[in-house]
Amino acid sequence: MKENRKKLLKGIGITAVAAGTVYGINRLVFFLSTVKELLTSKEKSYYSWRFGNIYYSKKGEGKPVLLIHSLTSSGADCEWHAILDELAESHTVYTIDLPGCGRSGKEKMIYTNYLYVQAVNDFVKHIIKAKTDIITSGDSSSIAVMACHSEPSLYGRFIFINPESLDHMVKRPKTWQKCLSYVMQLPLIGTLYYVLVNSKWKIKSDFENKYYFDHTKIAPGMADMFYEAAHLGGFAARFACASQIGYYTRINVVYALKQIDHSMYIIGGGEAEGMDETIAGYTHFNPAIETVRIEATKGMPHMEKPVETADLCKLYLEH
Repeated sequence: MKENRKKLLKGIGITAVAAGTVYGINRLVFFLSTVKELLTSKEKSYYSWRFGNIYYSKKGEGKPVLLIHSLTSSGADCEWHAILDELAESHTVYTIDLPGCGRSGKEKMIYTNYLYVQAVNDFVKHIIKAKTDIITSGDSSSIAVMACHSEPSLYGRFIFINPESLDHMVKRPKTWQKCLSYVMQLPLIGTLYYVLVNSKWKIKSDFENKYYFDHTKIAPGMADMFYEAAHLGGFAARFACASQIGYYTRINVVYALKQIDHSMYIIGGGEAEGMDETIAGYTHFNPAIETVRIEATKGMPHMEKPVETADLCKLYLEH
């Protein structure tokens, strides 16, 4: 009996030490990833939304345009820094960090496409308070499409930079993806998994393999800003990522895309994988969509070739 008790206490002690070690690693990573304060701004503007504060910036004068970053764990408005000033010469430019991303509130909840749609619609109604043009990056295109479909009077023109493919939006999560989504929501192991998925190495790899075609054009410190954005807000940052892994943020936009009567444009990276098929899918369901490709760019043409991208955006916004 005493022997069994000793074994039990030993097991509890080992478990406690292991849990403490994991917790310490997580704390250290989150501290080191944000210690540079690269995303700290003197002008801190927040929209007090019912599911957490939404960080935003405002610059310039003219017809309003809202820039929505790619929907990833490291997504934030720093993605738009290279074209912000040029767009602000003729427009009032708003950028936001989507709920669960960047400097916005990171609540412990499931993040869905509908939640993001409500966030964007409410932001336009309560902060911008005028008919707004939208520029999106990556799979945040689905947020803009559904936002327009639900409240079309709020919006004008839409520019989708490298939108997610329609086939990708309707895929269902596999069993292992559901399991990973569940695991990431767990306190210790989930946070450790989040740390591994959003490591500095992984983000730098995304810059070199997904975002940029020419590695020499990667701005110094930009990957560090994305890395910091992924770790702001503490351990709760993992919940938005878990929702993305579990496909909660995806939605079939085909019906909405066919119904929308607004001007829409697609700017695709010339070397972005699958962009021909993606453009074909969008124009099949809405032939009025105009498209263009920026050569020698991949996933982030607005970062790799900001001048050319900004010129196209201004042309479409003023068309």
